[in-house]
Amino acid sequence: VCAIQVVFAFIPGEMIEIAAGVLFGPWWGTLFCLIAETLGSVIVILLVRKFGRGFVESLYPREKIDAPPILNDSKKRNAFIFLLFAIPGTPKDFLTYIVGLTKISIPTYILLTFFARIPSVITSTFAGSSIGDGKLMQAVIIFVGTAIISGIGYLIYHSIQKKNDKKGQENK
Repeated sequence: VCAIQVVFAFIPGEMIEIAAGVLFGPWWGTLFCLIAETLGSVIVILLVRKFGRGFVESLYPREKIDAPPILNDSKKRNAFIFLLFAIPGTPKDFLTYIVGLTKISIPTYILLTFFARIPSVITSTFAGSSIGDGKLMQAVIIFVGTAIISGIGYLIYHSIQKKNDKKGQENK
């Protein structure tokens, strides 16, 4: 289900990760989600590479696809991908479609995103496990902490975007 969710990026992955925590516990749920999300990501990248930019543009507006110009800078791209995937709440699955348009190798992408997804997946599966165990206050604390981290990540992402937009305008 996690792999399918990555391919159909409009489906929120956190709900599936929470369910994995309820069903399998925090550790097994995390492992199952990470493996499945990696598989789904590889499928997305292969689809994008087979069908090209037109395929991605049929799913997402062009301005969103062109928004992170940092992805074209191979030196900064990997750090940017790792950072975005490490922050809970970022649109990882949407980003996978854009990354498929770059020249990043699939093994590099897998290595970066597998480890970067761990914080986000762990928070969801631990919260799900807490719900399953009836520890609702613990789940609330995890969700609030994740929301705070996501908010900080959102601010960091927009700061980077503004900086890149400014550089792009100066280069025109």
